[in-house]
Amino acid sequence: MTEDTLAKFTQTIDEAIALLGGTYNSKALALDAKIDLQGLITDCLELCDEITAQNQEPIRTIHHLSCTGGTLFAKCIAAMPNVLLLNEVDPLSPLPLKDGKAPFTPSDMISLLRQGDPKTSPELLKRLFQRDIGLICQEQTSIGNSLVLRDHSHSHFLNDNEVSDRPTLREIIAEKFPIKSILTVRDPIDSYLSMKTHGWHEHFSPPTFDEYCRRYLLFLEKHEGVEIIKYEDFVANPSKVMQKICKALELDYSGDFQNLFSAFQFSGDSGRSGNVIEARPRRGVEEVFLEEVRRSDAYFKLISQLIYKKIKG
Repeated sequence: MTEDTLAKFTQTIDEAIALLGGTYNSKALALDAKIDLQGLITDCLELCDEITAQNQEPIRTIHHLSCTGGTLFAKCIAAMPNVLLLNEVDPLSPLPLKDGKAPFTPSDMISLLRQGDPKTSPELLKRLFQRDIGLICQEQTSIGNSLVLRDHSHSHFLNDNEVSDRPTLREIIAEKFPIKSILTVRDPIDSYLSMKTHGWHEHFSPPTFDEYCRRYLLFLEKHEGVEIIKYEDFVANPSKVMQKICKALELDYSGDFQNLFSAFQFSGDSGRSGNVIEARPRRGVEEVFLEEVRRSDAYFKLISQLIYKKIKG
């Protein structure tokens, strides 16, 4: 390390320590061969980033499982004033490479890195994502916009033989940034029946209703403490519920969202089409499925937790 580089490093440490309100002689530390100067600098800069983050505009996140009305919620939030919504986000998702084919993603550094080295550490992927989100949030804040991320929870909770113990999107964001979140839910009977029409229940094993409810419970557990919004309440009174959502996320509310939401085109739009927010009739329920429901302890625990009525029949 040159004297000039050393001087810059020690100045950086002194500036970081001054910001943190402490004092000690960094030049003396630099002369001690036992001190990892580079590591110390990294630690100091990370602490500085944490202090800066405390004064940042929060990053907003919305979380839900598949076929629970998530795209509709996302479109309506995106229609609020000065909102940039990033749709279906999960930096650690295994799905892009799951079929063995490399997707064409020339602008996606995380995807390119995973294609080049499938064993890339999740920690590196997480740090890349946090860096990118920090830059996006900083830019959006400077022009008066609020950043909202819609989680792709399916990748984490409804994929593969077991639910991964990796960090959730919310945990990754909260590690570096202030955060405001909501969790949207739907009656598990309706969401599971909708998933079956797409064949998405086969993404996990065993592909049963009881297993779906068990994973739903794990999803709720990992997001404990986050305000819950019901899809059924939303379609019954869109304006009232959107005001509640905007309050929870600290977003400006506009009643024009019902005229604007259909203009947004997002991936994951698997529901029944239409530009009117309204309740839809339940899909057909067969007796064999009703019997599966009756045998599911996880279902009864889930509807008790979410306060849904058990299915008749």
